[in-house]
Amino acid sequence: MNVIISAGGKFHAFKLAQQLHRAGNLHSLFTFDYTRRDQATIPPHKVYNATACKLFNQLILRLRLARFIDKNRLNRIKDNAFDYLISRKLNHVDKIDLFVVWAHYAQRSIPVARAKGAKIIVESGSCHIQTQQQLLEAEYHRWAITAPPIHPRIIQKMTGEYAQADYIMTLSHFARQSFLDHGFAPGHVLLAPCGVDVDFFYNPQRSTPSKFRVMFVGLVTLRKGVQYLIQAWQKAGLPAHATELVIAGAINKDFASITSRLPITPNITFTGPVNRTALRTLYNQASLFVLPSIEDGFGMVIGEAMASGLPVICSSHTAGPDLITEGTEGFIVEPGDVDTLANKIRWSYEHQEQAIAMGTKGMERIAAFTWDNYGNAVQKLYRQVLAS
Repeated sequence: MNVIISAGGKFHAFKLAQQLHRAGNLHSLFTFDYTRRDQATIPPHKVYNATACKLFNQLILRLRLARFIDKNRLNRIKDNAFDYLISRKLNHVDKIDLFVVWAHYAQRSIPVARAKGAKIIVESGSCHIQTQQQLLEAEYHRWAITAPPIHPRIIQKMTGEYAQADYIMTLSHFARQSFLDHGFAPGHVLLAPCGVDVDFFYNPQRSTPSKFRVMFVGLVTLRKGVQYLIQAWQKAGLPAHATELVIAGAINKDFASITSRLPITPNITFTGPVNRTALRTLYNQASLFVLPSIEDGFGMVIGEAMASGLPVICSSHTAGPDLITEGTEGFIVEPGDVDTLANKIRWSYEHQEQAIAMGTKGMERIAAFTWDNYGNAVQKLYRQVLAS
């Protein structure tokens, strides 16, 4: 098996490349995020690093021109440049069995790879782009924000890439269903849930936190549903002196614009961005993890929290239903359902011993979602694709 991966960002592409290299199936990784730290798991001779794309972005930032330029437009230019460079690079490849390319980086390169005999798999880290647009547009409207969440050119490009693909790879049943809802044949929409760095976050010796802490991790944006978590936190009515809501992640402009309308109480802490080591510490200090996303193709933080021994509440628009059995490792709620979310948070506070037992079951459940198991599952699907 001869596989080329093309991704203008790390996403889970580097983990996939590591697994393919380990099995002797990686032809090349095309990216612009490869660093010296990655050389330990993916050798340099297997990587084409389109550094011009990264340098372009760094130059704009260093010249302090970014504030005068539409960031979304800048990213489109960069992503299109990456796609063009990869299409040129593919001209020098003799034969490809599989071309695995991330959505939004593939319009030019797919036809070149197909001419080399490749079957095409488009990786979708989220749900179908038009489903994203529908969900986010409704959320923006609900909060009276008029800016379109996804540029029409991005939608046009990605739907064109979907149409060129032989297969779409998704990470959750929620994401897979979004493609089926748009008319894709079931046999052409693959599913392989991501792995989790189980060993890094695994904590069988966790102690009871000094306070009952509810934790969210991710970009603090309307898409992640943090606005409903804050509303549910107030509605749960827990004693302020004994509880804390910790929100870890960078605050996006759309969320910042509505904070004055949210009940942000003194026992809500915004940490800002945190590194992996600090994140592991935060998980260990928490009692409950919540991811109430409006749209999320997977939500890797769910698995990290489970590996840390936390019970989890997450929305049905994540990989939660793939990882959690309702009432066993946590709870699944519908996105935007403040009342149910508040009730589940309150239950977790009032039944802390049972919640701890849920976290233990979650730790046992997530142990199977290693990156090695992910790699094995994906390569099994690849063999089926090549045999079809």
